[in-house]
Amino acid sequence: RNPAMRSYLKVLAIAAVGLGHVSALHAPAGLSLHGRAPTTAAVLSAERLTARKAGVHAPAPRAPAAQPNLALRGGGEPALIGMVFALFKAIVGSGILSLPSAVAAWTDDKALLLPAAIASLILAVISAYSYSLIGQVCDMTGATTYQNAWERTVGKGTAWMPGFACTSQTLVACICYMIILGDLARDVAAACKVTGFFAKRENLLISLATLLVLPLCLLRSFAALTYTSMLGVMGVIYTAVFMTYRWLGGEYAAGGDFYHEMKAKPQFGSRFQPLKILILVATLNTAYHAHYDAPRFFHIMGNLKSFNTLTYSAFLAAGVISSLAMSAGFMTFGGASDGLILNSYGKSDTLALLGRVAIFASILFGYPLVFNGFRGNAFAMAGVSDPSQAAKDLFAIGVVGATTAIALVLTDLGFLASFAGAVLGSSIIFIFPAMMHIKAVNDLIAADEKLHIKKRKGIKRDTTYHLSYAIIALGSVLGSAGAGVSYLKSFTTVLD
Repeated sequence: RNPAMRSYLKVLAIAAVGLGHVSALHAPAGLSLHGRAPTTAAVLSAERLTARKAGVHAPAPRAPAAQPNLALRGGGEPALIGMVFALFKAIVGSGILSLPSAVAAWTDDKALLLPAAIASLILAVISAYSYSLIGQVCDMTGATTYQNAWERTVGKGTAWMPGFACTSQTLVACICYMIILGDLARDVAAACKVTGFFAKRENLLISLATLLVLPLCLLRSFAALTYTSMLGVMGVIYTAVFMTYRWLGGEYAAGGDFYHEMKAKPQFGSRFQPLKILILVATLNTAYHAHYDAPRFFHIMGNLKSFNTLTYSAFLAAGVISSLAMSAGFMTFGGASDGLILNSYGKSDTLALLGRVAIFASILFGYPLVFNGFRGNAFAMAGVSDPSQAAKDLFAIGVVGATTAIALVLTDLGFLASFAGAVLGSSIIFIFPAMMHIKAVNDLIAADEKLHIKKRKGIKRDTTYHLSYAIIALGSVLGSAGAGVSYLKSFTTVLD
């Protein structure tokens, strides 16, 4: 209806397409080998020859990763579209619902939304790039887990660092998911005018944990979650689309159908508080976070080219949907955007109710996947490489019980979670992958240089190698900004 709104969406779409072309052109393809990317076999051959000269046993070459039947279809080779759905679901969750308020924290000016949305898209591509670095490391070393990749590059002595970071992050995610499940279940029950036992948040949460969450976490194979993951993805997409529809329809603007239902009316003006941009930076810092599971996706895809196609497709889709939700929420409510944007919509808004149900389903079916990451990391840290099924089941019961108990008492994890999320999240997403990549390249070059000159492969440090240093710097800045925001919001009034 509004030409300015249509122009804004067009610019956002052009930015997304442009970033897609850039990411495709610059997707890491490996190291320079006389102008060509070396194969894994060639690299491992250099390592084995060097080891043979030194009298050291070198590992046998890694066989191409199998295309396992857990490939998110219940059997057969992994379809790319199914894998994109799975990775998209791992990236995007309820975090998109806080993006409008992250913009509203520093401005209520519509004109300043476009650079924020483009920044979100750019960060999605950078996050995809760092995710692809983990695939390169796995391809060069044969690593099967995030911690294993660190052990084979940086060293075993410090492997507890990524192990602790990944384990802590996934545990915090499990707790946050359970808290959100309780809140959304309560809101949906209230909208449906439920009374009695199931009107209380604690009763709903315990019932959900016992009857739905725990059985999902006890599944022998998460291949069964293929279709539920797709439902979760569709729920997130639906929410972004419905928010856009309400924005363009103007139902929450003055004179709109739901305007009088809102406690906090939409606020637009020219407010600009530069320091509070840190809140948006901190929120975007961990908006595209799924890196701890990159080795699993790499081995499912089987080769670096397929892995990169999966990575950039899923991350760019996540960037577009996240930017769309951020834009639609902010353009509807402006400076009055709630921290959980669905709370800004009217109770009688049927589309908003369906949005709450959709996000609820997304979180419900996303919990087992996050839990699986936490369980894998926890066993790896404990040195258990092949846990029994009984151990896995007991672990599931303990974690679901503990996270439910915490969610019954707390509705916000406060400073510790936000501070740890900023520091550990930046490390997992940006700093650790780049460090592993730099060390893996240096090790391969060192091995190659020990060969007889006629047998050297000519491995060189290319643009990808040097960009890893920039990724480390970016991660350090984002982590510091996020930690600073956590401190200022918790212990000062600067960001109030």
